[in-house]
Amino acid sequence: MTTGLFAALAGFLLVNSLPFPDDDAVVVVWQFPNPTWIENLAVRVNGEILCTSLSRDAVFMVNPFEHTELTVVQFEPGNGALGIAEISNDVFVVVTCQVDLATSSGVPGSAAAWKLDMNAWTLGADDAVTLIANLTDVGLPDGVVALGEPGVVLIADAGKGLVWKLNTNTGGYTIVIQDDIMISSNPHIPLGVDGVHIVDGYLYFTNLGDNILCRVSIDAAGNATDEIEIVAVMPAPDDFALTADGTAYVVGANQLYRVSPTGEVDVLAGGINDTTLEGATSAQFGRTRDDAGVLYIGTNGGLLVPVGGRLIGGQLLAINVDHFA
Repeated sequence: MTTGLFAALAGFLLVNSLPFPDDDAVVVVWQFPNPTWIENLAVRVNGEILCTSLSRDAVFMVNPFEHTELTVVQFEPGNGALGIAEISNDVFVVVTCQVDLATSSGVPGSAAAWKLDMNAWTLGADDAVTLIANLTDVGLPDGVVALGEPGVVLIADAGKGLVWKLNTNTGGYTIVIQDDIMISSNPHIPLGVDGVHIVDGYLYFTNLGDNILCRVSIDAAGNATDEIEIVAVMPAPDDFALTADGTAYVVGANQLYRVSPTGEVDVLAGGINDTTLEGATSAQFGRTRDDAGVLYIGTNGGLLVPVGGRLIGGQLLAINVDHFA
């Protein structure tokens, strides 16, 4: 085989193994069985995607290039997996809670934080997962983000409407940010601060019930150093991904919003009554050279609010946001 022909064949195989098309379409990377609620995503440095499941009490791993899926962790029945964040190379924090979906509330005293070391993980073994702490004072833990201090994370408490700081080395945790703007005032959606991410010294967060994306300047210890700002308003913002310039790609109400650093909101995909992004819950960018412009989106498949009664099971979706001006 000539060098030119080999290169052409290699290029063809690479393009056809990528998890997205070369346009602005939304594609299905993995279809989970019905019912599966995918709540949050974390992308490993090798490109594999860890997907937490609220309904199946597990963490799954999807290879978006080979379109395969494995179960990484199976928690005790009823302990749904929610937020996840990387705290060191291939080591993650996962929060769990017993959740009453009918009331969108956590069972008091049931929250916990776990350390998942993917460097030590092997299929079928459970020794890569260790308990960090029982978070008995936390209402409903959701988004998790790492601080600069090694082993320290912030945890959004959607139930109580505040942010906790957890030291994963000691298991100690304390309230670090508490403000009324983090509490939901919506009786139909009693979930406040939800997704949390940090860029350039600002903690960005969504308030799901009150339809807002906010940010606040924080110090190295996670304390607020200024007033909280409302960045933008949009229907039911859940989790999101941030770029270095503060552009947020937010999912919620079956839609993908792009929010500019100045607060301008564009809908890039989906719609309130559209099934393309039905039940979208979370978003993360790819980390490899081949998918750096790809936004991965987790969904619950309409498990909470089905479009036209349609339930399909959670999905891992992909969209190449580089194709949007």
